[in-house]
Amino acid sequence: MSGDGLRERLSSVTGVWEGTYTHLSPAGAVLDRHRSRQETRLDGDRWYERVVYLRDGAAPEVLDFRARFDGDDLVFDSAGFDGGARLVDGRLLVFPYRWAAEPGVEVVEIIAFADDDYKARLWQRLRDGRLDRVTIIEEHRVHGEEPETWH
Repeated sequence: MSGDGLRERLSSVTGVWEGTYTHLSPAGAVLDRHRSRQETRLDGDRWYERVVYLRDGAAPEVLDFRARFDGDDLVFDSAGFDGGARLVDGRLLVFPYRWAAEPGVEVVEIIAFADDDYKARLWQRLRDGRLDRVTIIEEHRVHGEEPETWH
């Protein structure tokens, strides 16, 4: 699949999304569950993504990510974050990444775009090569809202 297919897919899912994160132990015990908001936009060859974690009783946690297209891949170039995504079969995005602050931890995320208004994401978090946590994320597009513009 060419980078143009990836750009087209991402273009179709820009906007504002709300969802729920459910973090599970490898045995399936619920470790945490919280709401989220994701804002995504495409500006030329640049991808911007803001994730807001909404935990009860806590201030919102905001993470901003930036990426660029490199051939068939989307390469993230946010400080302390190393990852890249590739479109598979036109509707699945495979996204392995690492955080510099967490040596020995790698996350492999698979995003399934069921349609332009619903997506399901699955994180497999490995610590020192062993499954440490699984996260299930369900998200729905929020119609009528636009992502904030930031650089």
